[in-house]
Amino acid sequence: MLSENEYMMWFSALGHTTQRKKEILLKLFGSAGEIFKASRKTIEGIKGLSEVNINDICSGRDEDELKKYAESVYSDGIDYIIKGNSYYPPLLLESYDPPLGLYIRGDKEVLLGNTVSMVGTRKATSYGMAVARSLGKEFAENGAVVVSGMADGIDSASHRGALDGGGKTIAVFGCGVNVCYPKTNSVLMDRIIKDGCVISEYPINEKATARYFPHRNRIIAAMSMATVVVEAESKGGSLITANLALDFGREVFAVPGNITSRASEGTNGLIKAGADVLTCAEDVFSAIGIEKKREEPKENKNSLENNEKMVYDCINSGVSAVDEIMYKTGFDMSEVQLILLTLEINGNIRKLPGSKYICI
Repeated sequence: MLSENEYMMWFSALGHTTQRKKEILLKLFGSAGEIFKASRKTIEGIKGLSEVNINDICSGRDEDELKKYAESVYSDGIDYIIKGNSYYPPLLLESYDPPLGLYIRGDKEVLLGNTVSMVGTRKATSYGMAVARSLGKEFAENGAVVVSGMADGIDSASHRGALDGGGKTIAVFGCGVNVCYPKTNSVLMDRIIKDGCVISEYPINEKATARYFPHRNRIIAAMSMATVVVEAESKGGSLITANLALDFGREVFAVPGNITSRASEGTNGLIKAGADVLTCAEDVFSAIGIEKKREEPKENKNSLENNEKMVYDCINSGVSAVDEIMYKTGFDMSEVQLILLTLEINGNIRKLPGSKYICI
């Protein structure tokens, strides 16, 4: 016997019937199961349905096939939650056009946490990557759940920061939850499933396509208490997410960037348009009611990662110019600059005039 969850898997996947018409049908019939079992004549008698809609609903209604599909979902350790389920994200439920159901791999409890979304360009600079990872870490350390889309660039850095902070993170996919996109993020995806979850409104095995990402972005914006844009070009999905968040009445923050950097055109534009400027994680905490945990500053070099320790030790011994640090450590320039930025953001070092650094 199939449950309403399984029938909703079928109903939500209908590709030629709009969300609005699906909602109307659910009100008329009371459940996806009743729609599945309704005769073609009954479906044809509903005003407002086109021939395309009728064929979409009536074609391929095979209980055995649906049962096999549901079994393949559950055998992969995937859950499916529908509106009305206690784990359905509450803020998402309050938004307009919420998905009829969500596939999930990982910890469902994470969906009920204090969520902050972090988005940005795939073509991020070393500055943007360092800021995203640092903010993600600080959000997680203070109990916020970081939500992003696991794309290259800012998204991935945000997830990694949350995991660095020992916290939870949610990746919202524009494909099936058993499809890794991009493929290079398979290790990151495994970490997210272990210490958070991945979710999608799309069926398993569904490949990522460009038309899915705007729909994915609405989920990221709707389920988050605040949205942080770290780096964004003048056009792209990050600005779509920010505008959606504003439409949902959520807080939107933008990290200011270099005025000559293409990667910061969008964020600087958001600030000019009135978005809140984000200079530290506490800007977000105060807006969404999270109290920042007070901890001793990490001044001890032993608390640093291995590569960070090597650069910190150079500066502590008086070697502070970038070229000198490169020679001493063997790191290339981009790696040294990224580590220096991370140490500076975390309060371990301070930059002096003449591109010199001191430990603090």
